[in-house]
Amino acid sequence: MEEFLEYTHEKFIFKVKTGYWYSPEDFWANIVNHVAVIGVSDFLQKLKGDVAFLETISPGITVKRGQELGKIETIKATFNIISPVTGTIVEVNQEIEASPYLINEAPYDSGWIYRIELLDFEADKNELLKDWDYFELMKKKVLEEARKLYGEKK
Repeated sequence: MEEFLEYTHEKFIFKVKTGYWYSPEDFWANIVNHVAVIGVSDFLQKLKGDVAFLETISPGITVKRGQELGKIETIKATFNIISPVTGTIVEVNQEIEASPYLINEAPYDSGWIYRIELLDFEADKNELLKDWDYFELMKKKVLEEARKLYGEKK
């Protein structure tokens, strides 16, 4: 059974998958057997809009936490994919390369972007947030965005 922390603002429901690690840049990492499956948070994909195009880098490349791993183009903006972990890319999700809208439809499932074999997750953890901590950060970001768009004082 999948569990989420949910926050509703206006007509939008924002979900944070429990058990995952999150970067302050709104990317997640699900750690299984020393491999991180990473993707875009529900908040980020809703904020940026419908994904139209995805530019990824090839497997075999070693990346550091915070490093750019490609770009996502949406109807609203283009933004960088930022690695939440340090390691070697072992797989790129071929499904989202053909169907980038999966990032919007299922950001925590079929919309994953990379599998990265971890090199130093103990160090990475110091820069990441557990699900509840990210949930609290995300709520603040939702309110900040609402203020920017609508001048809300909530």
